[in-house]
Amino acid sequence: MMSVTKSYMERINRLKQRVLDTEPEVDMENAIIVTRAFQETEGQPHYLQKAYSVYKTLLEKSIPIWDDELIVGNSGSKQRGGLVCPDDCWAFLDREIDTINTRRYDPFHLKEEDKKLFLEIVKPYWKGRSINDKWNAQIPDDVAALRDCGVLYIDRKCVRGWGELTVDYAMILNEGVTGIEKRIHDAMSKLDITAPGDYKKITYLRALLYITEGLRQLGKRYSAKAAAMAKAEADPRRKQELLQIAKVCDHVPEHPARTFHEAIQSMFFLHTCVYMEHESASYNPGCFDQYMYPFYKADIEAGRITEEQAQELLDCLWVKFSEPCLFQDATTARYSAGYPLFQNLCVGGVDENGMDAVNDLSYLVLQATMDVRMFQPSLSVKYNLAHNPDRFLRKVVELIQLGTGFPAFHSDEAGILMMLNKGVPLPEAYGWNPCGCVETSLAGKQRCYTSYADYNLGAIVEFALNDGKSRKYDRYVAARTGDPRTFQTYEQFLEAIKTQIRYVLKRMVAGNQVTTEIVRDMECPVASLTFKECTENASDYAWGGPKYSMGDGLDAIGVADLINSILSVKELVYEQKAVTMDELCKALDADFDGYEAIQQLCRNTTKYGNDDEVANALARDIFNFIADYIESFRHIYGRYTAGILPVSGNTPFGMEVGALPTGRHAWMPLADGLSPEQGTDTNGMSAVIKSVANIPHGRFSQGTLLNQKLDPIFARGENSVQSLMSFLKSMCAMGVFHVQFNVVDEEELRDAQAHPEDHSGLLIRVAGYTAYFTELGPETQGDIISRTSQTSI
Repeated sequence: MMSVTKSYMERINRLKQRVLDTEPEVDMENAIIVTRAFQETEGQPHYLQKAYSVYKTLLEKSIPIWDDELIVGNSGSKQRGGLVCPDDCWAFLDREIDTINTRRYDPFHLKEEDKKLFLEIVKPYWKGRSINDKWNAQIPDDVAALRDCGVLYIDRKCVRGWGELTVDYAMILNEGVTGIEKRIHDAMSKLDITAPGDYKKITYLRALLYITEGLRQLGKRYSAKAAAMAKAEADPRRKQELLQIAKVCDHVPEHPARTFHEAIQSMFFLHTCVYMEHESASYNPGCFDQYMYPFYKADIEAGRITEEQAQELLDCLWVKFSEPCLFQDATTARYSAGYPLFQNLCVGGVDENGMDAVNDLSYLVLQATMDVRMFQPSLSVKYNLAHNPDRFLRKVVELIQLGTGFPAFHSDEAGILMMLNKGVPLPEAYGWNPCGCVETSLAGKQRCYTSYADYNLGAIVEFALNDGKSRKYDRYVAARTGDPRTFQTYEQFLEAIKTQIRYVLKRMVAGNQVTTEIVRDMECPVASLTFKECTENASDYAWGGPKYSMGDGLDAIGVADLINSILSVKELVYEQKAVTMDELCKALDADFDGYEAIQQLCRNTTKYGNDDEVANALARDIFNFIADYIESFRHIYGRYTAGILPVSGNTPFGMEVGALPTGRHAWMPLADGLSPEQGTDTNGMSAVIKSVANIPHGRFSQGTLLNQKLDPIFARGENSVQSLMSFLKSMCAMGVFHVQFNVVDEEELRDAQAHPEDHSGLLIRVAGYTAYFTELGPETQGDIISRTSQTSI
């Protein structure tokens, strides 16, 4: 293992500390430039206005180069800035303008001068024009009712940009802006303005040329800035570094990259611009070790770079990934706290021929996360049981043992199966990449919201036992399935559950159909540049231009709560007849106050996560039913897709649900992802993984998420590396898609709650992303602490 005492770590630690010491701040610069660009182009097609706004921003935005940096670029003007994209949503900042500095989840500092600019320039122009304004005007009433009662979290796609996509970074590395411009001109040469439909295509391709020129000028501006700084720099070493930056930025992204340094810089310029055009989570660097390796290999073989110099460049890039902060409204922040950007970067897997893709760079990428230990990028591993070597898996386990929450571990075979279920042919499915939380994507080819919205399975149970009425809000908002006291058989109760599932999912799809029409106006010309079919067909990503446009993902939260609640009712009411349905309903209404004996009975019933065949069979049946129903709906681009990935939504969703038949008290967090309920998995990790294997992972093709918390003594004990390697191999053999680990002492977490100032760098895996523990809200912190700490396989 590389020593972290190497000389380059002094630079990395300075870069890292500067970011950690910087307070997240609202960055208004882009919003002002974008607003003025739209004002200057009134009357032009919306897509051209958007492209011009990006072009204008790239020519006018601040281009800071901070001390010690070797990789430069920033989506805004602040080091830890939250970008305001007013064409997507301006209104939440207006609502929170006096509270965003102090809100509980993910506060941002808003300067008085920026507040003034927002109120005087941004708000007056965008009021009634943004994507969010259109959604609020068009959301169906029954969908809004479910949203307002905490059953659906469905607003997030209309409060920020696209996200959940992976551009083809290899294209800009290998072709540069000049090569992409040639593609655009080739497509334009085949069009005739007198042919029906070609005028829009020609105009759209001209809009893309705004983007290519903006990217070219961005590199030139950074080159000039670095050269000017070098001229004034007194330190000879830093002067040479700045001159090298100037040389690199003069060449990329305009031209194809020639070196590893140029490849990293070109990739990062594109990455920041994709984020800048529509601020959102989940713009994914994808299979980084595969498209970057040729540049690394060529430099090593030519003697242009050493392994340590390459490592330093990677580590610098890792710090850059951790600078921006996701700017989201207070409600969204409750569901994904910790400023998470979900920039999912992966290593491993197989190549286009289905053979081992692990290479020397794969190990350097893992080492970068071991060196830097920040919350971004969101490192994932695709492990192919048949082809990836044990040496690679051992390095992965060594990283897990550090307790940073990285990497997220994925079965490559399961990911390939998910892509096949989406309709992607096998040769291309080999190239899938983890996206955002744990979703599946395909660089430069896939268009869909991998995680459109979340539905609350705890609420489903509540509705089945309360005739469609929300306890918290005292409103009938779901299907009227009748008084459960009249259910004479377990089958009647189970049918009520399924009726509620159908009702909620159908409304979710209805909301998505509205969103799909609205976001056609959310063109993303920067991202579309490297989607080959978008250029060839002059069709933006927002219009379904990519090769594989498919139905959006609908994500479940509260898996264990659903399974365990059904099991409790089945056992206590219908099999053992230990309580009547009337007694159970009264106990739930009272949150078990005065019904403690019934609560204990509920807690003692069969629980998912212990490899019990009754629980396993129910998991198979109910989640195949859910997958069947979701896939029965048709999106404009194909059938809808399913996923199970809570982010941290299990905590706010739990706050909307009363007591459940599992023995859970009202308003407490639901179980996260595929994990068992907190504290109910008592037979070790092997039993958990066997239970989880009963979920039909391949059918939940937008990803499934499993969290496990390891006792540090176990995780770092004798033979632990081999034990964890064996566990991960078994997981893949059983078809489980994903697992991620926290290796942390519970007492350390409690001390961090009490003394956050002493634990500012404490990383924790939340659910599909890593965050600083002290930046999470107290409810999410409590949920993490309550998870079962595994002490054996």
